[in-house]
This record gives sequence, C-alpha cells and structure tokens, in this order.
Amino acid sequence: MAASSLEKGTLNMDGIREQLVKKEKSPSDGVKKIIIIVAAFMLAVVIVTIAGVFSHSWLILDIGIFLAIFIMWGGIFVAGNLNVEYEYTVVGSSLQIDKILNKRSRKTMCEINLRKAHAFCKGEHESDGTAIYACGDGDRYSIEYDDEKYGSTVLIFTPDDRTLEAIKPYLPRIS
Repeated sequence: MAASSLEKGTLNMDGIREQLVKKEKSPSDGVKKIIIIVAAFMLAVVIVTIAGVFSHSWLILDIGIFLAIFIMWGGIFVAGNLNVEYEYTVVGSSLQIDKILNKRSRKTMCEINLRKAHAFCKGEHESDGTAIYACGDGDRYSIEYDDEKYGSTVLIFTPDDRTLEAIKPYLPRIS
C-alpha cells in the first residue's frame, strides 16, 4: 500500500482500516537533534586528533578515523530516530498500534481487543496503570484495557473520524 494513501488513512473492502500519524513535534526535538549531531562531530574530531597526536604508525590513525566515521554515523542514526510515526491498524475488533522510527524500523506498541476494553473517552483518561502515548496532531482519545504484560493500561491516541467510525462498534461506551 502506498505511503500517500496511508497518510490520509485507508479502509479496504476487507474491513481493515489503517492510519499513519506523525508524532507531535516538541520544541526540544530540533534542539535534541542538533545536540546529538554536534556532540558526535566533536567526539569524532577529538578521537582523530588524539589518534593523530599519539600515533606512531598509520594503523593507529586509520583506527581513529574509522572510529570517528562510526561515531558520526551513530549520531546521525540516533538523531534520525527522533522522527517518529504511529500506524493505527483496525482489523475487525482488533486495534494494533505500531511505532515507526525514521521510516525504517517498526515495533508493535500494543494490540487491543476492543471488545474487552473497559472505557473509551475523548481526552486523556487518567489511570493508575501504564499509559501508552501514540499521539499526533488532533483530538486525543483514550482507551482503557487490561494488558497481559502491563496490567491496567490506557492508550492515548489521535484517530481521525474514519478510524473512530471503524472502532466505535466494538467499544463499551463513548463519552
């Protein structure tokens, strides 16, 4: 399925609904990226300088340059992981939330049987248990459910109208 169709969300004939949501950007996200890249660059310069000063052979200098390149690559990789998207997938009464880092790696955050949810409401529902945030821009909704691993859990996410319509028939109450 094309990425452009996922951005708006799709509902195919099999009752599968997918929505791609970009994580809200905080003011500190840009600063974090700059700090990570600058720190990696400075560390790389220090390593090459130390390798150049203390090297008595080309092998030490080559190792220093290799480490510097590796550190720069690592800094860019870590900074790229601040680009986060969430994919909401509704299949029947199942809602799965995946976290996508820099459009290259995906991890399932949670999978919920909506029929077993305890509560659903607009806004952020407070709970004593675990909270999972998978929010983008827009109105926030909360689903409270029991997770096998974490116990009482609240999912806070930002579905669009079509995703809400796909999950409403399976939820206990809407407020």
